[in-house]
Amino acid sequence: MTTHIFIVNETTFPIHLRYLFAGTGAGDKKEHFGLLADIRRVRSEDNVIFYLERVGFYGLFKIADGKPIVFSGSEYLKKELDKKLIYRTLIEPLSVYPNYISEWDALDKLPVYAKDVIWSLIYRKLKGIRGCTPITPDESKRLIEMIKIANHNKTLKKSSSGEHYTWDEVSKKIKISKGSFKYADQKRNCPDLIEEIIKRDRENRAYEDVLEAYFTENAGSQELEKICGPEKNIVWLGNQVYCGVGMQKIDVFTIAEEQRGNKVFRLIELKDDPLRPEIISYQINRYVDWTHSYISGANNSNVQPIVVAREVVKKYGKDLSPTKEWTLRNRAIKEAKAFNGLKKAKKIALFEYNFRDSRMDFSEVDY
Repeated sequence: MTTHIFIVNETTFPIHLRYLFAGTGAGDKKEHFGLLADIRRVRSEDNVIFYLERVGFYGLFKIADGKPIVFSGSEYLKKELDKKLIYRTLIEPLSVYPNYISEWDALDKLPVYAKDVIWSLIYRKLKGIRGCTPITPDESKRLIEMIKIANHNKTLKKSSSGEHYTWDEVSKKIKISKGSFKYADQKRNCPDLIEEIIKRDRENRAYEDVLEAYFTENAGSQELEKICGPEKNIVWLGNQVYCGVGMQKIDVFTIAEEQRGNKVFRLIELKDDPLRPEIISYQINRYVDWTHSYISGANNSNVQPIVVAREVVKKYGKDLSPTKEWTLRNRAIKEAKAFNGLKKAKKIALFEYNFRDSRMDFSEVDY
């Protein structure tokens, strides 16, 4: 179960509470595949915590039952929100606490151990983007516990269907008010991600953001089971996971609970071009080191680095000499073998994909 932090302001927060939805947007843009990747990450029963800018964190809600619906390009409630939230998902009350935990207490007040800082939100704040951020399981536990303590574990509960949650600007508390409101937007169409990826590939345009959205939407599916882990086993799913003040980010990170409760931590790097050696020596190496240092339970026997890259289209030139891409691919495999020899993690899994009949085919590299 992932906990997602949605950013709101004093105008949007009461509307989110009244109609029970969470959303994210990018100004007046009609489409933003990075934000789509974020919200496609949500799964039923996941936790939702709202961060009210310059105030603090409020909770606790959850993603609505059933397959999460993502509303795309929505104009619904635009006047009330005073902004456009192009991607939205429905939520339900879980344990709704009236009081917030301040940003100071949650982020700026340093704990005894640096490892207990909620780094995911610190990095997000430094970067200043993304309205829907995943936090790690340990971070989630700490933040939820702070909210509980601030409220003496006392929650708000609606007594009838004729009431709704709202936010009081004076007291800064979530309250219950009279009146019933139901989210009524019917626009649910999202872009065809495979179609967009294939189009960009043919036009030689970058598409890693679209590929990421495809992975967050389909993680655990039959097509991606070997890469992300089986859907039934995935207990946490994150994307754009910050792992250092240098702002390195793991594209997709899944935690899967497998036999006898043992966990596998999959660090997935996505590429819209073929394998290159620096992917291993620079990115994967840093991701593994950070995971060992920061993620509880991660060790050299259960951290699984994975690279997913575009298949080399042309292996040899007209003179039958290897192409530059093929040479770089071979060097990347050598780097992977060298990394495996360090025993810092499980053997790096390398996957390549190509396109056939309007679909993506993934194959594991045997090396």
